[in-house]
Amino acid sequence: MEAILNRLEKEAWVRGSMIVSNEGMVVVERLSGDLDRDAVAALAGDLVVEVSEGLKEAGHEPFKRIVLSATTGDLVVVDCGTVYLVVITAAGSEAFYIEIDSAAQQLKRVAPTITMRGM
Repeated sequence: MEAILNRLEKEAWVRGSMIVSNEGMVVVERLSGDLDRDAVAALAGDLVVEVSEGLKEAGHEPFKRIVLSATTGDLVVVDCGTVYLVVITAAGSEAFYIEIDSAAQQLKRVAPTITMRGM
């Protein structure tokens, strides 16, 4: 999992990334110094809960990706099955979906083999 984040970290548009378990625990993170680990994890967790509940109440399928756009960049959360990939992008980065989707596909293959409880 760390190798996946390390590859993302090399992209100029990535300000940080993390993998969060379904229970909301940070598994691994690569955040720049100006990003608060707990704040990013809490925001991502709140988004997952609120969006999931809203979609369920509306009778829609679960989300695949959530994108929260701000003037400073985007926060992207991708459901990878047993974990969530969270990526913080720089402003003006619209071409990031290919790399994020590639990392998410890799996590979907790796994450089921790792037990998140107890981490």
